[in-house]
Amino acid sequence: MAHLILFTDANFRGAHKHIFDRADILKLLGTLSNGQIVCVADCDFPDSVSSIAILDGNWRFFQGPNQASPFPVVLGPGLYPDVNAVKLLNDNIRSMIAVDEPPTVPGIPLNNHVILFEHANFHGDHLHLFAEDQDLGDIDFDNRISSFVVELGAWSFYSDTMFDGSYPQKPVFGPGIYPWVQDVSIGDNSISSLRPSILGPTISNAVDNEVMLFQYAGLYGPHKHVFAPEPNLNADDDDYFNDNVGSLVVLRGNWSFYSDWNFAALYGAPVPPGVYRDLGAIGVAYYDMSSLRPAVPETTAAGADILGHVILFQEPNLHGPHKHVFNQEDNLNADEDDSFNDEVSSLAVLSGNWQFFRNSGFDDDYPEILGPGLYSRVQDFSIRDNDMSSLRAVPDEATVSGDPINAHVILFENASFHGAHKHVFNAETNLNADDDNSFNDITSSIVVVKGNWATYGDWHFDRQYPSIIGPGVYSWVEDFQITDNDMTSLQASDASANVSAPPVLGHIMLFEHSRFRGAHKHVFNEEKNLNADDDDSFNDVTSSIAVLQNEWLTYRDAGLQRAYDVLLGEGLFPSVQDVGITDNDLSSLTIAGERRQFSGQATIKIASGKVPDPVVVEVAMTFLFYPDTRRLLVENGFSVIAIGTLGTISYDSAGDNGTFGTDGQITIPDFKVTASSGIFSVDATILLSTGNAVSPTGRYNETGSPADSPADGLGNCTLVGAGQLAGDDFSVILAGVFTALS
Repeated sequence: MAHLILFTDANFRGAHKHIFDRADILKLLGTLSNGQIVCVADCDFPDSVSSIAILDGNWRFFQGPNQASPFPVVLGPGLYPDVNAVKLLNDNIRSMIAVDEPPTVPGIPLNNHVILFEHANFHGDHLHLFAEDQDLGDIDFDNRISSFVVELGAWSFYSDTMFDGSYPQKPVFGPGIYPWVQDVSIGDNSISSLRPSILGPTISNAVDNEVMLFQYAGLYGPHKHVFAPEPNLNADDDDYFNDNVGSLVVLRGNWSFYSDWNFAALYGAPVPPGVYRDLGAIGVAYYDMSSLRPAVPETTAAGADILGHVILFQEPNLHGPHKHVFNQEDNLNADEDDSFNDEVSSLAVLSGNWQFFRNSGFDDDYPEILGPGLYSRVQDFSIRDNDMSSLRAVPDEATVSGDPINAHVILFENASFHGAHKHVFNAETNLNADDDNSFNDITSSIVVVKGNWATYGDWHFDRQYPSIIGPGVYSWVEDFQITDNDMTSLQASDASANVSAPPVLGHIMLFEHSRFRGAHKHVFNEEKNLNADDDDSFNDVTSSIAVLQNEWLTYRDAGLQRAYDVLLGEGLFPSVQDVGITDNDLSSLTIAGERRQFSGQATIKIASGKVPDPVVVEVAMTFLFYPDTRRLLVENGFSVIAIGTLGTISYDSAGDNGTFGTDGQITIPDFKVTASSGIFSVDATILLSTGNAVSPTGRYNETGSPADSPADGLGNCTLVGAGQLAGDDFSVILAGVFTALS
């Protein structure tokens, strides 16, 4: 980008103003309520331009605004200490623009450039110098320097005027950033003169990152240079730009900008070098920025390993209130979470082998080590009822095992997995049982974690609903032929699922207090508003997190706005503050990954005479794509398709290790479809890919194709698969295009 600095006085003295690429008018004008036009910012310009430093580009200058009345010269990079000397008129330059024309007048070579700052860390007032200065007192910067940046050349500094009073070891500073003079053996507020050195630098680093902030849009008003992470624009020694940034220029590096101090509440993706007169172009809110830093590579924060996971229940038979414990809990009587002390009657060990104790602090252990399984009455396993006070996962072998966990479903009070919830592992004959009646006739959404389930409107498995639901997320039961707020019993079923739902692609648990204590909330795949009308108890209250499946992005605001710049991997995060998430501040979250939509035509061929012609329909599917690993997950499969007298064919599920290779080849293993009619339901699992697909008896031989733009998972594509349904060869051809979804 072309860049110059205007100075109000000759020899690069006085106020200065940075210009990038062009300036149509040098001062910012505004209109009062009475219609009077007034100057808002940069009022010293244009009538006071006396010297110019051109850092980059060739420039033409004009006597009038909006490039009117050009001067007869083009100036290139260099120093122009007196504009009159190069056929420009002093105090009469009102607009300028970078041009492709060659310079017509040479300037003094620009070989040296240093920026001096009043305070450490490049805070406070600053001064640009391009040549020696024997007495900084002449420009009111004597003994005021606490940090500096060498942009060009090598510089020597002195504690007295006239280049006297060398510092120990006589350091020569090359290009680099020096945030605190005492770190480089220069006394704070002691520099009185400086000059370029003919000697090579003895100290240097690099200026790899640089951004300039401006108060007003259009690059008007006061400005601030930032070269390194700035955690607080509201610092005691430099607070002018806190919530006061209207435009910016990124000169070097990619930068991240944040609404809050200490790099909290990220605005969008890293911003590359460029001129940003309108912050809206980069998704940054006006007058809201409080910190910024060079963009850090997006890394996944790995949580502590989950050595074991157990759910405690207050009543026998896995009834009543429940509590999740990961790895260990040394005190069930903790001040912030004491409702389960001496209140455990049954439990489900989801993973790990567990030891239980009568007292807190792992004191007075019970004799048995419990392995994974269901324990409907703890006293059946040598644990006293309502007597437990601590527990932990252990490396020892289990001495007893509970009933196997063959099925698991979570019921939710409201749609979209909101409100209270209940875990069910076994047949529930009556959700209105005396010891656990809170979920009778209130289920509005369901997550099936494991197994297929039949559901009923009445107790004891009476009045069955038509659908058999398999693993997946059912955000509104009415969409799956289950009456809202009507379920009274349910049980695992050996029948195949006859409806399809989006899969569980991600599972995360939020906890009210640190160390997984207090109330908790399950989130599957995405939650855009923790302050929803029907479920607001977890807005701004999360203190610890357990990530059970996939990677997650978290946000300060609802609607997935103002992200924290950390990717949470699977594992335990006993304090969110340890990974840069503000305590009690989370308002939305979603699984990581770029969403891709596939839109096109499905051609389904079935060898049976029941479908003599191929069925061709429009389909749409959504995927999650991970560019770093090229992983591709099916988020939502195609809708139900009518297939003649066979009834319907629908997407059921897919494996979690699909790929989208850099060569454009796609593989989606274990792609399961279900064909259903009024009297039967059959499944088929196939490999869906861009390669070849041959049906078991060779009836169909289909050929797919790679994407046109495989590097980012976008482009035209044909996916094919073949298998058998009820003994009939069949094939599926999906021809369409992958596009990005915001």
